[in-house]
Amino acid sequence: MVRKHETTKVRQEQITDAARKTIIKYGSEHVTVRAIARAAGISEGAIYRHFKSKRDILSLLADHIEDDLVGDVTRASAKDKPRLEVLDSVLRSHLSAIEQRRGISFQVIAEIISLGDKKLNGKISHAIERYTSCLKNLLAEGVKSGEVREDIDLEAAATVLFGIIQGLVNIWALNNYSFDPQEEYVPLWHIFREAVIKR
Repeated sequence: MVRKHETTKVRQEQITDAARKTIIKYGSEHVTVRAIARAAGISEGAIYRHFKSKRDILSLLADHIEDDLVGDVTRASAKDKPRLEVLDSVLRSHLSAIEQRRGISFQVIAEIISLGDKKLNGKISHAIERYTSCLKNLLAEGVKSGEVREDIDLEAAATVLFGIIQGLVNIWALNNYSFDPQEEYVPLWHIFREAVIKR
């Protein structure tokens, strides 16, 4: 049986998805082209037809994570709902047990950082900046609508939100996914909301 040749875009998607799964299952220290090829069900040679190196694979994966996270916030922002409600909804979706790849995106961020590659870290830093900028914009809209206090440092507040999610995902992973991160998120969101809401 002859294996169907996939288009470059489809094959790259398969490879980056395999890289994501490999990172989650084994940790960043075990991410090799061989392991990615095994997870994708293809040969190492097939990977090198689409990527020059493991770094190129992880770089594209970082792009996907950025697009996913920023896209989530952008789509949610379009909804005509109170801004704090939208923020809560976005953050919950990133921790959703049903849509685990969102939480996994944050775990992959931590794993890529742990590799210590300056270029990849720069890419992840840019992704985080874009993500927190979107959160900051939602908070700014909340200030305009009278939901959020005017004296809040929006940059710091957006960073706190990122820290809540990244921290929870790290703890979740370190505990072998033994608890529901959404349940742990609820009191953290309550503390944040009480701190920023306009009375």
